[in-house]
This record gives sequence, C-alpha cells and structure tokens, in this order.
Amino acid sequence: MATFLHIDVDAFLAAVEQSINRKLKGKPVMVGGLKNERGIVYCPSYEARARGVHLGTTLAEAARKIPDGVMVKGDWFTYEQYSNRLMDIIRDFTPKMDQISPDEACLDITGLERHFASPVELAQELKNRVMEELSLSTSVGIGSSRVIAKIASEIIKPNNLTFVAPGEEKEFLAPLKVSKIPGIGRVGKRILKEMGIKTIGQLQTVPEDYLVKLFGQNGRKIAAYAVGTDGPLLRNYSIVRSVNRETGLAKDITDKTLLLGHYFYLLERACLRLREIHKKTGRMTVKFRYCDFENVEGHATISPPSWDEKVLYKIAKKMFETMYKRRKGIRFVGVHLNNLKNSVYAESFIFDRAEKNEKLLGSVDKVREKFGFLAVTTGRTLTLGNHYKKKATGYELRTPGLSK
Repeated sequence: MATFLHIDVDAFLAAVEQSINRKLKGKPVMVGGLKNERGIVYCPSYEARARGVHLGTTLAEAARKIPDGVMVKGDWFTYEQYSNRLMDIIRDFTPKMDQISPDEACLDITGLERHFASPVELAQELKNRVMEELSLSTSVGIGSSRVIAKIASEIIKPNNLTFVAPGEEKEFLAPLKVSKIPGIGRVGKRILKEMGIKTIGQLQTVPEDYLVKLFGQNGRKIAAYAVGTDGPLLRNYSIVRSVNRETGLAKDITDKTLLLGHYFYLLERACLRLREIHKKTGRMTVKFRYCDFENVEGHATISPPSWDEKVLYKIAKKMFETMYKRRKGIRFVGVHLNNLKNSVYAESFIFDRAEKNEKLLGSVDKVREKFGFLAVTTGRTLTLGNHYKKKATGYELRTPGLSK
C-alpha cells in the first residue's frame, strides 16, 4: 500500500523572520507592512494569531490589537532562499516529491521502510533536520493517500505529527468538519449546510451520483476525499493557467504617469514569468481600486498572443485611460493574464522583426538574471524610483512576493 507524507512550515513568513532574528522567538510577529502603513497582514506568527490577528487583518487593526507586536514588511528574496533550502532537505529523503507551495510539499515515501523503522520515524527525522538547519517548525501528516496526509498535517498546529493507519481513514475523517476537505469552496459549504451536512462522516453517507448532480465532475473528487482516497485526476493543478501581478499603494495616487509606470512594471514582472514558462497570453485584465474602494476592471483579447510587456502595455494604457474617469485617488492596481498559449522561440534563417524582438527579450532576461532586475529599466518606470527602494529583485512595492 502507498504511503504519503505531507509537510508544511508553520506560519512560514513569520517563522523565517524569527529564524533570522532569534530575539523575535516567542513574540507576535506580523508580516505585511509597518504600523504606520496601510494594507493587510499576510502572515501572522502563532503568537499573533493567539491574540486575534489573522491573514487579512488590516495593519491598523493589528497594531491596535497587539500594540507591542513586531510588524515587518518582509523580503521575498529571503523567503525564496529558505524555501529552496527546505526543498533541498526534503529531496534528501526522496526525489518523489511534489512541491505545492514555497513551504509545502507532498512526498511519496512508499518503499522507504528499509531505511527507517516506520513512517513516523522518517517524519520525525525530517522535522528534526528542518528545525536544526533552518530553525523552522513544521506540521506533518502521514497516510495512505495525499488527501489524508494533507488533512492530517492540519489537525493540530503548530509542530504537529499525525499518522493515520491504513484502514482507519473513514474513522479519522468522520468527526471533522466538511470544510477540512480540499476543494469545497464557499458555495459548496453553503449547499452542504443547507442539506444539514456539517461533518465529513455525514458526507460519507451521500451517494456519489448525487454529489455529481450538485457539484458536477468535482462531486466525484469530493466523494473520494470524504472516504480518504485521492479519486480521479480532474485537472492538472501543476499547469500554470494564469499570471497575476498586483499591488496596493502606500498613498492614494492621481498622477496618471505614475500610475501607468506601475502598470508597466507589473507587466514587466508578469511577462518575465510568462517567458519562464514558455507561455503567451491571449487575454488581459487591467484593474484598479479607487480610494473609496470602488473596483474597476477591463478585459482585452490579445491577438496574436504575446509575452512582450511593450505590446501589452499599449493595450493596458488605452484601457486604463478609458476606465479612469473619476477625480479620485487610486489605492490598488493590478494586471491579470490568462488564456495562456504554449510558445517556443522561433528558429529560422530569416530573422524577421518578431523573431529579433523575442531574442532581444531573452537577452534582457539573461542580463536581469545575472545582474538584478533593475539592471535594465525603461523611462516608463523611472518615476517609481522616487517612491520605492531599489533592490536586486526590483522595486520594493507593497506586495510580498511580487518580484518572484
């Protein structure tokens, strides 16, 4: 029988800050911004959660709830380094590993019994290594399926290790709330609540065919999860289907030149990601939020599909100028690229303009990779230098992880 291990770091971003600065151990740490800034908390430590601060709590509210708390902006480059070291440790145990997020992975540990007395011993050694080398506590779940391992890892946090023995999956799941099942969203929870279904045990009694009527093909996945099996693969979630780049603004902005500079920079970051995964976008959404929280967005079909920020910017600029009609400041801007198409660099003896441009983009990417993102800049983003710190990974905007 297969055996899976799910591991994730407890409060990853805050834990990294506590690892870097040992004086923060045991203190309420909140990553997302400083006390005098606006925005939200992206990751509170467990000490902060115990005092009422959670993901999405505004920075102002967090400061009121925990006046003695430690608030930090965070640095994605540092978090990425920790993530890479974490995954290297995990791969030392088995190469059969799926990385789910920067701090989360699922391991197929089937057949490793000859190296360890039990799956629990393997898990404990893995937890110990992560703690010794990175000073990060982890929560681990072990089971006969990926879904059981994931749910087991979330039962008790932080620093959890839960093993679900083969044959005990349904019994383990039965008393848990249906919200513990991955993939049941807000609407799904509401439908089940209206049916009087609150626990996974109650869900186990619902015929699969009826769940399919309620939720479509996803009903088969829900039925499988309810009894502790992974079920049919309905969608490959490892495939990137869209690229988002967005950021809140520290102050309301009315200057169109500065706002358009933000859009070009966001498109630079988004298109770099597209080229990394060899995709071109066929549809773009441009969005922003006024200071009074009115949201505005527009959509455009990109034909032919493109991964060139200069091409997309011309369209985004026209869209923005059409949509920005109120004399109000803007507090948030973003771009969303989807309908992605596979693409490869063309190779031919006839170097037309499009091919030359793609080779130029590739050269720019290489320079940035070697010397830092801001080694190559354009006049469109120069105004950002007056408002943000410059780092090797780019301008330090308010959104953690934007430069990934």
